Amino acid sequence: MPKVPVAILGASGLVSQRMQQRLSMHPWFELVAVAGQSSGMKLSEVNWHLDETRPAFIDHCDIIIFDIHSKELARELIESGARVVFSALPSKPAEHVEMKLVDAGLHVFSNASAYRMHPDVPLVVADVYPQALSGPSSDRALHACATNCTLVPVIHPLSILCQHHTVKKIIVRTEQALSGAGWKLLHNKEEQAKFIDQEVRGEAEKIIEEAEKILGIDSIEWDVQCKRVNEQDGHIVAVEVHLEDDVTYDLIETELNSIERDHLSALPSQPENPMILIHREPDRSTDLWNGQTHENVQPSIDLKAGMTTTVQLNHVEKNVVRFTALSHNTIRGAAGGVVLLAELAHHRNFLSSVDLNPTPPSSES
Repeated sequence: MPKVPVAILGASGLVSQRMQQRLSMHPWFELVAVAGQSSGMKLSEVNWHLDETRPAFIDHCDIIIFDIHSKELARELIESGARVVFSALPSKPAEHVEMKLVDAGLHVFSNASAYRMHPDVPLVVADVYPQALSGPSSDRALHACATNCTLVPVIHPLSILCQHHTVKKIIVRTEQALSGAGWKLLHNKEEQAKFIDQEVRGEAEKIIEEAEKILGIDSIEWDVQCKRVNEQDGHIVAVEVHLEDDVTYDLIETELNSIERDHLSALPSQPENPMILIHREPDRSTDLWNGQTHENVQPSIDLKAGMTTTVQLNHVEKNVVRFTALSHNTIRGAAGGVVLLAELAHHRNFLSSVDLNPTPPSSES
């Protein structure tokens, strides 16, 4: 089966480079184009910010970066052969660019927050509620979003609790790694001092509204506080869920272990266990890459590495459930989650061609 030609919006950011890493040897997708700020440069000339070595494919490819601001971007991507686009843009440019590409017939899977709450754009965690992803209309390409990275370790166990119980109140405290704010913060000690142990602005609101949209819940009391910590990768959340009914530890443990896995078993990025329970505190040094199938972490080859959410069920008393969870923010919470979403769409045959329009009707808007 021929690979689907894809493009990435963004060239130098951590999420974009995680996407490049994951697509360099992907069995279903072939990277053919990139658009970013460094237009005219070869992709191989862009500074590489990940710890792992840049994939050989990128070092030897002849991809020239398109101008993300060009009015001709849709035409250029289509002429490069791309049919699917992965967006790693910040919210503002994503709001300007993504819909124009969809109008031109390009399927767009986005990590940006710009369209997550749009009523016509599905917000999907592929291994939590895949039913949220519906196929494109007959005359329009598919536009779908993945969630905020910090929501991922919350939503995996919370979705199961919501299936079995009526939830009254949710308390969340997060410890978010530096890489969640981009590569520049990782290398600037002065900037780090301004952010470490400080509230991450706007994060609590995103967690609440996105969780409610995905799970179809409302009338729940929320108490969410998010802070940045001095860790390179990995978001850890401490969550307290108040239920309407009294429960036991054994019951909740059984429910959390009953997560459905079969519906995603065919996807290249889906680990055998999308969520695992452990009986100790999640640890970034040992649990960050859970899901891996190789002895050594090789994220270009092992697409399952870093894709598992790790959960400790801390305490259950009467109607209150407390758990701690960890996920890899730039893998599972960002690039990996978006690629997994596109894999789900491809597996369901949602990426069939639509009429491509090299001059999008919204290009003057």
